Amino acid sequence: MAALARPDVHRGMPLAFVIARYFVYAFFAVALAWLIAFMALSAGINSGLIYEASWGPAHVRDVATDLARESVRGPQDIPTAYQYLIVDAQGDMLMTDLANARFDHAMEMARGARAAEPADVVIEGGGSGLTYAAFPLGDGGACVLVSEYLPQWASRDLIGMLPNPQNLMLVGAAVGSSLALALVARRASRVISRKMAPLTAAAERIGREELDFTVGRTNVREVNDVLDAMDTMRSSLAASLEARWQAERAQREQVASLAHDLKTPLTVLRANADYIAEELGDEVAPKARERTDLAAAARDIADGAERLDTYVRLLIEASRGAAEDAKTLVQPAALCEHIVAEAAPVARARNRELAAAVDPSVVNAPETLLDRVALARAVTNLVSNAAEHARSRTGLSCSIVNNSLIIKVTDDGAGFSPAALEHGCERFFTDDASRAAHGDERHFGLGLYTAAEAARAHGGTISLANRPEGGAVVTLALPLSKG
Repeated sequence: MAALARPDVHRGMPLAFVIARYFVYAFFAVALAWLIAFMALSAGINSGLIYEASWGPAHVRDVATDLARESVRGPQDIPTAYQYLIVDAQGDMLMTDLANARFDHAMEMARGARAAEPADVVIEGGGSGLTYAAFPLGDGGACVLVSEYLPQWASRDLIGMLPNPQNLMLVGAAVGSSLALALVARRASRVISRKMAPLTAAAERIGREELDFTVGRTNVREVNDVLDAMDTMRSSLAASLEARWQAERAQREQVASLAHDLKTPLTVLRANADYIAEELGDEVAPKARERTDLAAAARDIADGAERLDTYVRLLIEASRGAAEDAKTLVQPAALCEHIVAEAAPVARARNRELAAAVDPSVVNAPETLLDRVALARAVTNLVSNAAEHARSRTGLSCSIVNNSLIIKVTDDGAGFSPAALEHGCERFFTDDASRAAHGDERHFGLGLYTAAEAARAHGGTISLANRPEGGAVVTLALPLSKG
């Protein structure tokens, strides 16, 4: 499948432009939040609810003159734009809301103002936007007003309940800015996500191996570049998968053809073996024992041909992709009997004695879901390996332990090498120095692997070990359950 060429026209806007646009949105949103906060403060000042920051220093002389003329009865007579200190004629404090350095400086000015002329107002700057104004009172005392260059609530009730108007404005502006930035960020996220949606959709479809589609487009140049690269990848992947599928299809068809062709010689082999077994079994003549042995060998050939025919059928089904779970409810005792029956000819073929034992506990074991063919094939492979490496004898036993069917295959050979004990069940592993192949027979490293796969397919395990008296032991543990 060839990649479709993408036109170079209308490549879309640069991603930097999209990002810069939202920076501009954020700038104006923050500016608007501060403007609203400032306008709210201005509205409070215009309505008389708030004293502006310069009101205290600008009106201190007028306020001092009025207070000196009318006298001061309490804090309610002093505008909230000022802090205050009032002393009597002896210089002792009568009332104040000052503290620390402000109090000390005001006290010094108040004691000095007692001797001043009635209309005399002394104004000093205290630094950091502070203004001190001292003046005498009619009763011989004095008053000091301290103003700070900050807006202030005109009502003492609001002073007790709310922060300073300027601080409130700053908090409101900060909260408004945060909210504005959050809204802009949310909008930018949704827009960018929408522009990235074709990329996400293409990645998901390619991940599901859905390759027959057209990759979408956006109006962002850099995203389109990635989409073009992804479309090229999709096309290349589609072509690669198509080639692989074609090769696998050809391979499956070839395997199916070869497997089908095997059925003809197997049919001939089985028919002639049956004929020889029948003919030899009917003879009653000298050397009857030899004829009986030949008849048994012919029956083994016939049984082997029958098993091969079964395997060929399974091979054809697998090559067509038609293989299904072959597990059925099987009595463990019947399975063990079948395994022993198939293992015996394998041992005889290698001129090895097979000591088979089925524990009585197997007889009463309940039916369980098992793949009879796969397990028989696995155990046959194990017996074949054991017979090949045995000196004279192999063993096959079945028992029930902890609600599991335990199948053990043993031999009296040299045992497993350390490498085989660790890697023997791995596919294609053949480096087994202590159990080297006999004669010219070639090994492919599949016998133990096949047995291990059969055990895993049944939720069981396989273990390799060496017997203390010499030789190897392979143990299959298959849990018995109906699930």
